[in-house]
Amino acid sequence: MAAYGRDGWGGGTGGWRRGGGWTGRWFAGIPTVTAWLLKANILVFLVFGFGHLVGSGLLQGLEGALALSMDGVRHGMLWQPVTYMFLHGGLWHLVLNMLTLYFLGPDTERSMGPLHYGLMYAISGIAGGLGWLWLSGGHGFCVGASGAIFGVMGAFATLFPRRRLTFLVFVFPVTMEAWKAVIGLTALQMLMIGGGAGTGIAYAAHVMGALAGFLYIDQLFESAHFRRMLSRVAQWFGREWSFRLPRRDGRRVPPSSSSRPGDAPPEDEVNRILDKISREGIQSLTPEERDTLHRASARF
Repeated sequence: MAAYGRDGWGGGTGGWRRGGGWTGRWFAGIPTVTAWLLKANILVFLVFGFGHLVGSGLLQGLEGALALSMDGVRHGMLWQPVTYMFLHGGLWHLVLNMLTLYFLGPDTERSMGPLHYGLMYAISGIAGGLGWLWLSGGHGFCVGASGAIFGVMGAFATLFPRRRLTFLVFVFPVTMEAWKAVIGLTALQMLMIGGGAGTGIAYAAHVMGALAGFLYIDQLFESAHFRRMLSRVAQWFGREWSFRLPRRDGRRVPPSSSSRPGDAPPEDEVNRILDKISREGIQSLTPEERDTLHRASARF
């Protein structure tokens, strides 16, 4: 599915790198991992599309070995939960996945850093494939990056819950905050699990991918979102519960106050922290810098 930011297609920020050659126009400004994922998916689609066009038995046999299936995994093809992510069932399937990656991937990668972003993408895709095998029985073959793409969506909505996105539902644009859009879309996919066999859509892969993306970010940021959700549940029942989680140095930290809209940190400080993530990775952040990002994501 295609989505674009509040300020236009892409909704990105500064700091983009310019590439050269014929790919420069298409991938200028796209961070490294997202750019390579786009290129790899498109290249694999072209290669196997050519194989179908000329009737190459070798390429078609290779495609079957790379696609995810219960029989393949049972027969020791343990690479399939990874390789299936780079295959697509048709041009429209590829276009929808790559558009979403193109528009949501860059900001997600810049906020997480390339290493964590790549790991999140891979884990979401693998979780989506295993979820399809488990929840749908693994009948037939599963191909496509949709599980990983839903992971990117889940991560994006966790990092930028208030960012407004426009989704194309059929031919109608629908605009809402990122967290509402992703939760609503994932809930819809959950309702469709079990009916995917007749549609050719792996709904279970979408759900598991979105959950993996959310959990990766939530745990990476010391479970701030879980604390807020638990606190709201406690308030609903009229009890004053305090959810405190251990910090890496062994001390206890209070619940995040990022839900207060008036606590937004200065933009210069947020940009400094994002630059630090790009240089050193998100694991280099201090507890105070993590809290600053919590407050910024709650506001923006």
